[in-house]
Amino acid sequence: MSNKLSVLVLAMAGIFLVSSCRNDDDDDELVGNWVRVSDLDGKPRSNASAFVVNGIGYLTGGYDGEDYYNDLWSYDPNANSWTQKADFPGVKRSSAVGFATDSYGYVGTGYDGTNKLNDFYKYDASANSWTKIDDLPGTGRYAALAFGIGSKGYVGTGYDGSELKDFYKYDEATSSWTTITSLGGSKRRDGAVFVINGTAYVGFGTNNGSLVSDFWAFDPSSETWTRKANTSDDDDTQNRASTAAFAAGGLGYVSTGNVSGVTNSTWEYNPSTDDWTERTAFEGSSRESACAFSFGTYGYVLTGNSGSSYFDDIWVFHPTETENEDD
Repeated sequence: MSNKLSVLVLAMAGIFLVSSCRNDDDDDELVGNWVRVSDLDGKPRSNASAFVVNGIGYLTGGYDGEDYYNDLWSYDPNANSWTQKADFPGVKRSSAVGFATDSYGYVGTGYDGTNKLNDFYKYDASANSWTKIDDLPGTGRYAALAFGIGSKGYVGTGYDGSELKDFYKYDEATSSWTTITSLGGSKRRDGAVFVINGTAYVGFGTNNGSLVSDFWAFDPSSETWTRKANTSDDDDTQNRASTAAFAAGGLGYVSTGNVSGVTNSTWEYNPSTDDWTERTAFEGSSRESACAFSFGTYGYVLTGNSGSSYFDDIWVFHPTETENEDD
C-alpha cells in the first residue's frame, strides 16, 4: 500500500471514530420527562413556601421584586386546578419554611423586608384556618430548611446574619419545640431536604458565599445524623443553592437552583446505593428559589426567579418516562 493511500485510510478511520463517538453521545439521552401543568392562579413569585396535606399541595408567601405575599393557594393534582384559601395570618414574607405532618401544614420563619422572623403558624386544611403556635426557639432567620415525619416537624439551618446549623423539633402531641442535635458538617443557607421512607436527607446550599457538598441523613427515631456521599463526587455542577427538592417513588430529586448562575439541571438520589444520577433537565426557564411538592411517583417544581424575571409556571416530573419536548 502506498504512503498516500495509507494516510487516506487512516484519515477515513479517524473520521469514522469521531463520528461514532458523537452519535453515541447524542443518543445518550437522560431519563425523565417534564410536563407543564396549570399555572399558579396567583402572582408570579420566588422564595414561596410549600407543603402537602392529604394529597393536596399548598403554596404561600414569596416575593416578586417589589411585594411580599401572604396569600395561600391549594393545588389538586387530580383536577390540575388551583383554589385560593385563607390567607396566611402572619406578616407577609419570603424565604419562610413549610412542612406538613400527618394532619396539618406549618409555615414559619422568613424575611419581611426588614426583619428575620421566627414566628410559626399551623394550617388546618379541613377547616381552612390558621392557628399561631409557639415561636421557633432559635433566632429569627430565613432560607432555613424544614420537613415533617409522622406527627413531628423539624426546622433548622438558615441565615440570621450568618449561616446556621442548629435544629429543632416540634411535637404536635405537646404543642412544643425542643432542641435536637445540630446538623453535622457545614452551616448553610438555601439548602435542600427531602424525606424518603421516614428518613430525611439534607444537603446543598451555601456557607460564607461558597457552595457546600456535604450530604446527611437524619434518623428521627434516634435523632442522629449520618454523613452520606458528597454531592460533588459525580459532577462539580451538581452542587447548588436555592434548589427545588422533592421525593418521588422512593428516590430524591433536586432541580433548578444556582450553581454559578441559574441552572435547569436535575439530579436523582438513590438511598439504596447512596449515589446521584443526572436526569433530564427541567424544561422550563432556568431559575432559582423555586419550591416543590410531590405526590406518589411524581414531583412538581413551581414558581422561582431568574434575575428580575419571576415565574408562575408549574411543571410535573415523570421520572421513568423518556423526554418528550412536545407534550
